[in-house]
Amino acid sequence: MRPELYPLTFHPIYKEKIWGGRRLEQILGRALPPGSVGESWDVAAHPHGTSVVERGPLAGKNLVELMEEYGEELLGSAVPASGRFPLLFKLIDAQDDLSVQVHPHDDYAQAQGEPWGKTELWYIVHSEPGAWIVWGLKPGVTKGQFAQAIEEGGQAILACLNKVPVRPGEIYPVSAGLVHALGAGCLVAEIQQNSDTTYRVYDWDRVDAQGQSRELHIQEALDVIDFSPRALDGGYQLARCSRYFHFAVLDKPQGLLLELEDRFQVLTALGGRAEIRCQGSVSELAAGQSCLLPAALGSCWLQAEGVVLQSSPPR
Repeated sequence: MRPELYPLTFHPIYKEKIWGGRRLEQILGRALPPGSVGESWDVAAHPHGTSVVERGPLAGKNLVELMEEYGEELLGSAVPASGRFPLLFKLIDAQDDLSVQVHPHDDYAQAQGEPWGKTELWYIVHSEPGAWIVWGLKPGVTKGQFAQAIEEGGQAILACLNKVPVRPGEIYPVSAGLVHALGAGCLVAEIQQNSDTTYRVYDWDRVDAQGQSRELHIQEALDVIDFSPRALDGGYQLARCSRYFHFAVLDKPQGLLLELEDRFQVLTALGGRAEIRCQGSVSELAAGQSCLLPAALGSCWLQAEGVVLQSSPPR
């Protein structure tokens, strides 16, 4: 007999990155592996990392196995026809600047043999004084101008970028086609399409421990960058993101009823513990921890000491 579904927490999947750090340990109390940890994939079902259940009767099962076993009971009806898990939730620690990059839209990605493109959204969890992000190109930069700047490199590229100072609690939608980068000192939560496709435009002229530069993807990037005037319109960006996921910030919810509406949800507790009451049982989340609420649960009650991020497939 199959175990009944319940709020699922997973072992984090840590990714060492040349630009990573230790803030997941310092700020969220994570027990990290050695090295420069840049990402924690907390809810994922991707060839580059699949979440494994941490506790309860389903402990040790991975998310792909659960999808095969439970189907719509787990995911609900708002799932792509491919049957693949549609979203990926991660935490990103930028100890150093990330590359200036862009992600493809669905049509372009599928032409390259990928299942879909990559639209994402950032929630700023923590930022050091003076921290910034690159959020698009400066207004008026054309494809020809940016291509010329890439050839010249360095300062010419930087002159084209729209740098934005950031503070905790801010939200930045990053749809496919928007040039972007996290600057040093940012710790963010990211909800995104389930893709790991990135086209790097500029990597600050740095090299790895072996003296090698990371690969750039100039032609692909120029193919997909959105050079239209509306690219820096926050409403336009949010509208494009809403095609792929719903995202909300719940501020210290106290006995909040969550109606799942035949869709799974991902909850992430920040700034304190959270408690989920569902079908007579209680599940707890530590600060910085995420869980997946299976669609079959129907509804849950949520109480938390701090902010809770709520992510789900689009309504």
